[in-house]
Amino acid sequence: MTEQVHPRRIALIGPLSGERFTAQTAGYPLDPSKMLPVADVLLLVVDREPGATMLFRYTAHGDFGGDTFHTSTDEALEQAQVEYGDALGDWTSVPDEVSDAHAFAVQYAYDRLNDRGGW
Repeated sequence: MTEQVHPRRIALIGPLSGERFTAQTAGYPLDPSKMLPVADVLLLVVDREPGATMLFRYTAHGDFGGDTFHTSTDEALEQAQVEYGDALGDWTSVPDEVSDAHAFAVQYAYDRLNDRGGW
């Protein structure tokens, strides 16, 4: 029996403990003022092509925190776990009727993280 594919999922990011995970391809060490913001929410999108999966990062205020391409959903989920560890929340499917998963992810984070102490 195969697992049901959820083509779009989101997960909230809680407070990070320890040092921020960074990966750079050039210009290391990167000037902190040029770093992308720390994400509050992740959006995982499975492409129509088998195996192609994107992992997007956003703040609760809509600032883009980067994206990464992965050759499988499992690889993207593992990357999220490596980056965020215990701060990674549970994955939730984006409802099928939502046309803009990116805006949905940002609003979801904003609604739930406006008062971080309450979740």
